[in-house]
Amino acid sequence: MAAEGWQDAPVINERGLSHSVQWALVFPVAVLVLLATLQWALIAWANSTALAAAQDGARTAASYGSSLQDGAEEAERAAANGSLHDVAVQPRRSGSHVEVTVTARAVSVLPGVVPAVERTARAPVQQLTSE
Repeated sequence: MAAEGWQDAPVINERGLSHSVQWALVFPVAVLVLLATLQWALIAWANSTALAAAQDGARTAASYGSSLQDGAEEAERAAANGSLHDVAVQPRRSGSHVEVTVTARAVSVLPGVVPAVERTARAPVQQLTSE
């Protein structure tokens, strides 16, 4: 009798991987995709911040009565929102224009990834003219 009961048991399909093995293979890939997406967003935020800081610095340095140092300080203030590390600001005056370059590192969530960011903005120097 015991043999008959055993033969009546439902047949279990043993093809494929178990659910725990599937999760062990899929979960790291899903986490990597999530972190890569987050890293891309942080780099985009850093690029946007660096450009805005360079524009603010160029606008300030180009204002009537302002110096390149004023522009550099304004760019550093604008870059201090948490999206950039190791910020370096280089203002330059060339003829009738001011150019400010902001160089920094973006926040990194992936080990070994150190994204560098560099943005430059240019503005005409404001001058009084007699017309």
